[in-house]
Amino acid sequence: MDTATTLENDLTNAERDILHDVGFADETTRAGTSVLADHRMRMALSNDPDVVILPLAEALKTYDFVQGLMFGLVDPEENDHIRLVAEHMHDPLGHFIWVRPGARVRLPVQSFTLLETPQARQFTHDITLIDEGAEVEMVSGSGVPSDLQKGRHISIGESYLRKGAKCTSVTIEHWGPEMEVYSYGYSQLDATATSTSTAIMMSPIRHHSSRSVSTLGAGASAVSQSIVFAPEGTERVLVSETRLAAAGAKSKDVTRMVSAGGTIVNEALLIGDAAGSEGFLGCDGLKLKDTGEIRAVPSLHALAEGSQLSHEASVGMIDGEKLNYLMASGMAEDAARDLIVQGFLALSDEQIPDSLRRRVTEMVAEAKSGGM
Repeated sequence: MDTATTLENDLTNAERDILHDVGFADETTRAGTSVLADHRMRMALSNDPDVVILPLAEALKTYDFVQGLMFGLVDPEENDHIRLVAEHMHDPLGHFIWVRPGARVRLPVQSFTLLETPQARQFTHDITLIDEGAEVEMVSGSGVPSDLQKGRHISIGESYLRKGAKCTSVTIEHWGPEMEVYSYGYSQLDATATSTSTAIMMSPIRHHSSRSVSTLGAGASAVSQSIVFAPEGTERVLVSETRLAAAGAKSKDVTRMVSAGGTIVNEALLIGDAAGSEGFLGCDGLKLKDTGEIRAVPSLHALAEGSQLSHEASVGMIDGEKLNYLMASGMAEDAARDLIVQGFLALSDEQIPDSLRRRVTEMVAEAKSGGM
């Protein structure tokens, strides 16, 4: 079993409370746990011999192959934000998670990032390797103390799913209301690999820019859904690119967006680069107020004959007939609106664990009331 022996491997009760809101569970109930706080790793524990969890700086020294994974999917000079993270390569800050070949990991693996110092800048780089034939469930999240308002976070995540690997993941974030966050995620799915992911972005934030790029090999499959909420004063810009690079590659990407006065821009590009590939983009937006904006821009590029690509997009206000029907049955207007929003966000989806589904329902109510 590989663990980091130089870490405290402990958290305060206050830190545990913050992380609980974004999916954390007691480390004894998880196959592995990684927690990064401010500018150092606080916890890197594995309870399964098939799960390796290390600080990235230590992993680079422990396993030669990690050097080939770092900046293997993104150019360190791609833009100013990524360049800032790359400048810390001499002492990188981030998680390294490796699920060994053929492993069937029974318990989830969890990883979290905390920003605890007001006005701090945090640059992180995480690498995940799900090796050939391995299967795992992952939970991840980001959080801040309730009194932290401002700060800046820039992250890079590189994920590799080797041939036949399977990964189900849920991530939930809760940043400060005046923070700036820039996140970059890159994933490579080798032949017949399978990924099912859910991203939950609900909390108020001044500006969040997210860019994700996925490349799928022969027979690989990726299903992803994003649940995005923007209360007043929040701006989120989501840019994604999915490349179906080989025959039999399939993807389904659905984004559900709700604006309660904030701005959401979703630009999604689906590229069919091989015959026999198939992909779908769904972009649905719901506005709760006349103020704010939702802009959905799905794009399809069929570069190979026989690639089947499709998309659906819609943006609108709450259906007046549905609202009146619920109110006529005796439901208060605010409760009726909340029920419609929850149905729109598909919070009963089995991909979302019960504990997180309850938290998302609470976050909708808190964000609408300004209580977050």
